[in-house]
Amino acid sequence: MAMTDKKGGSRKRTERRGNLITGYAGKWEPLFEKKAAARATAARVLSGVSEGVKRAKNTGGTVRVTYVIRSSDEEPEIEIEEITPQKDALDIALAAAKRRGSERVAEILKRPEMLSADEFADEIGSTRETVNKKRKRHEVLGLEGAKRGVRFPKWQIGDDGQLLGGLAQLFEALNGHPWAVYRFLLQESGSLGGRTGLEMLRAGRIEDAVGAAYSIGKGDFS
Repeated sequence: MAMTDKKGGSRKRTERRGNLITGYAGKWEPLFEKKAAARATAARVLSGVSEGVKRAKNTGGTVRVTYVIRSSDEEPEIEIEEITPQKDALDIALAAAKRRGSERVAEILKRPEMLSADEFADEIGSTRETVNKKRKRHEVLGLEGAKRGVRFPKWQIGDDGQLLGGLAQLFEALNGHPWAVYRFLLQESGSLGGRTGLEMLRAGRIEDAVGAAYSIGKGDFS
C-alpha cells in the first residue's frame, strides 16, 4: 500500500512491501530548477561548439573554444579565438624561396623572346590551336607563370622556321617538367663538355643531349 501526502510544496511518499517500508520526502521545485539550469548550460556549450566549427570552416584555420563553467546556476563563459600557427625557421625559409622563385619566373616570362601562343603561331605559320596541341605533345616548350599565362621561347625556332628537334625526348628524360627542360637547354653542362642542351640540339646531337638529360633526371647534375 502506498500513501502520498502533499503539504506546502513538499511531497512525501511511503510504500509498504511486505515487511519493507521505503520512503522519500523533499521538494520537487528545486530539483526541476536544477535540471532546467543544467539543460540551459549544456545548450549554451553546444552553441559555442557550433559557432567555433562555423568560424573554422569560414576561415579555413584553427579555432580554440574555451569554456568556464563555475556552477550549473551561472551562465557559462565562452571564448572563441583563432589560432595562428607558429612558423619555424624552415617554413620561413621555404616561403622565402618560393617567393624568390615566383619573382624569377615572372622576370623570365617578361623577356622579349617569350612569345604568346598567337605570336608563336605567326612565327611558325600555324594557328594558336595547333601550337597548344604541340605543347601538350611536348613538341614545343611552353612555360607557364602565375600571371602571364603560357609563353613560348622564340629560340626554339630555327633560322629556317623549323622547330627544335628532340624536345619530346627531353621531356621524357626530365619527367615532363617544362621548367626542367628550360633549365637544361640554357645551362652549361659538364657532361656535354661545357655546352648547353640547346647548342647540342641545334648541332643535331640529339642522342647526346637526351643521354645527359636522363642522367640529370636520375639525380646526376654534373
